[in-house]
Amino acid sequence: MKRTVFALLSCLAVSAASAAVPSAGGAVARSTAKPADQFAACFVAAQDQAAQPWSFVPRASGGGTFSNAGAKGVASPYFLRIADRGSRRDIRLEATSAASGAPVLRAVDRCV
Repeated sequence: MKRTVFALLSCLAVSAASAAVPSAGGAVARSTAKPADQFAACFVAAQDQAAQPWSFVPRASGGGTFSNAGAKGVASPYFLRIADRGSRRDIRLEATSAASGAPVLRAVDRCV
């Protein structure tokens, strides 16, 4: 009985953890009240500290898109879109694989 409960809890934990990481073609959304430039500075610092490539394309209406597309050695790029919604910023992570999305999601969660 103990093993069955442990196995079930283990499966649930793995399932919950993998649900938070975008799958191929999937996306994960977050929101923050931080100004876009403050969130961006935190995200850039996290990516630099992890020695991960990034680029940023701003939008005229506020926010913009972070990505590692085109960087040397990147086979599965991510796109982190930041939309300015007045008092809050919507953040949407789109990754081509869970492996490329997981470290980016950790950086996002640290900065929101």
